[in-house]
Amino acid sequence: MRTSFTLLLTLICAFTYAQTKPIINNLSYPDLIPVLVNDSLYGYCDSLLDIKLPPVYESAELFEEDFNFQIFHVNKPEIIKYGSAEYAWVQRNGERYRINKHGDPVYKYDAADFKTGETLIQLFKNSTSHTINKVDDTTLFQQIKNNQTGQIAFPDDQSMADFKEKNKMFIDEGIRLIYYPKFTEIPCTYFSNEQTLLQGIKNKETGEILIKAKYASIEEYYNNPLRVHQYPLFVAYRGDLNKYIYVGLNGTEYVLYSAQIETH
Repeated sequence: MRTSFTLLLTLICAFTYAQTKPIINNLSYPDLIPVLVNDSLYGYCDSLLDIKLPPVYESAELFEEDFNFQIFHVNKPEIIKYGSAEYAWVQRNGERYRINKHGDPVYKYDAADFKTGETLIQLFKNSTSHTINKVDDTTLFQQIKNNQTGQIAFPDDQSMADFKEKNKMFIDEGIRLIYYPKFTEIPCTYFSNEQTLLQGIKNKETGEILIKAKYASIEEYYNNPLRVHQYPLFVAYRGDLNKYIYVGLNGTEYVLYSAQIETH
């Protein structure tokens, strides 16, 4: 098995994503956010903590792209569509599934569906005239548009053929093509309390503390070039719950108890 490594291609570099004001309020919350209910199972709610999908999962992730489903990395092309942002990973009864936005399981994880010996190739383009247009439904590659011509620069038929020919060895072993969009960053970052070693969120320009240091770890979902969509959210580990929870940059913890859930 080939050790995973990063191959920097000189042909393609630092795409820009069209974003505007570098402020927190410019980021929108997703329609469905994983929420921990009764310190036990996860469901999905909206940004106002109204339950949309019932809490039946041992773990739940955001609805977003999973680039493991890219065409060169799968053994079954028919499963590529399940890597799109219309689906999310959950775990139920010990099994891992992709579900749709109605909560229906549409794909059950099977390691045999994906190539082994994975090689990660990062694609960059040193051009301010190119932006990421959308994610291609048939390949799960991010479509790169030339803003001057309006044409798709990658993946088009020629660029796909050239890439396949030049990288056959990597493709056979399970290549994943990842594009790193450059977002207009918001002035937030996590920090650690020197005494407790717990983490919080602060404004890195002013030093203002936005979220007190009370979490054992934080994973940011904003200013995150590995994700197509940027949300004003982070995932935090709460030691008292022994669980990971989603937290908004406004301080909202996506945690609910039965008494807080309205029945309709």
